[in-house]
Amino acid sequence: MFPNRPRNQQLRQGPRRPPAWIGRPPQNPQQQSSVTANLLSSFRDQDGQLDFNKMTEVASQVGKLYGQVSPLITSFFKK
Repeated sequence: MFPNRPRNQQLRQGPRRPPAWIGRPPQNPQQQSSVTANLLSSFRDQDGQLDFNKMTEVASQVGKLYGQVSPLITSFFKK
């Protein structure tokens, strides 16, 4: 990828910092409940009942996507 850089050289020199989201205060509870309500509303049928078939279908699609993408992601983090 970078022919002049040795493979073992780190991309960034110096101390490592934690990601920006660590230490961030939690969201307020009302905002969290509205996010949860919006997420659950995606899985309701026309009668307002939870549609477990839709939930399992989405979970299956997420599992298939993870199976396709995880080898690509792990190849970036191999040393």
